[in-house]
Amino acid sequence: MEDSIGDSVGKYFDLIVGTSTGGIIALGLGLGFTAQEIAALYEELGGKVFAGNRSVRRTLRQLLFAKYSDQPLKEALEAKFGPKRLGESATRLVIPALDLDTGGVHIFKTSHHWRFARDYKEKAVDVALATSAGPTFFPTHRLLTGKPLVDGGLFANNPVGLAVVEAIGVLEWPKESIKVLSLGCTSTPLKVGWGRRLALGFGYLGGKIVDVFMATQSEGRTKAVGK
Repeated sequence: MEDSIGDSVGKYFDLIVGTSTGGIIALGLGLGFTAQEIAALYEELGGKVFAGNRSVRRTLRQLLFAKYSDQPLKEALEAKFGPKRLGESATRLVIPALDLDTGGVHIFKTSHHWRFARDYKEKAVDVALATSAGPTFFPTHRLLTGKPLVDGGLFANNPVGLAVVEAIGVLEWPKESIKVLSLGCTSTPLKVGWGRRLALGFGYLGGKIVDVFMATQSEGRTKAVGK
């Protein structure tokens, strides 16, 4: 698509909503990067962020702690986003995370409404690390205030519902004017294989439980908006 228009696709959306890795993509597009540049970042990060380590110590650690360090991701995001803040996005953004202190949702938003004066000063890197801090995979991310946040996918793995609510309820756009492009929320059968995996212990089951929750929640939200 970008090859056809010769520009970043982010400039052609009135609102971009993303969760977890989708939140990072949303930030990148809002800050002026092309989808191709963001894809290149992910290709570069793959081996660094998810580096394999099959030692016994590593396996035991995964039973109680995060599976991967977020340091490689943080360094890559700092190199790409620098000191840019959420408020510098040229496009309206909505990016959810989950607050472990309150058990409630923390939804980062650009200041596209007069009430939204909380998040625009947050560094893009902090927003990205918060929304992508997937339980059992990455450690909890804390903002400068100390607020502990984890992956927004636990609340809105499929953010289509959030986008529609924001467009109609906050921005007051007419329903008939709204067109939604949903990427990465297609249905994929998820097989858990409980009976064959019990010997792998709670570390494995913890990851699978999160997978099941997020997959079913995404499917339900997609059906709820009539897709």
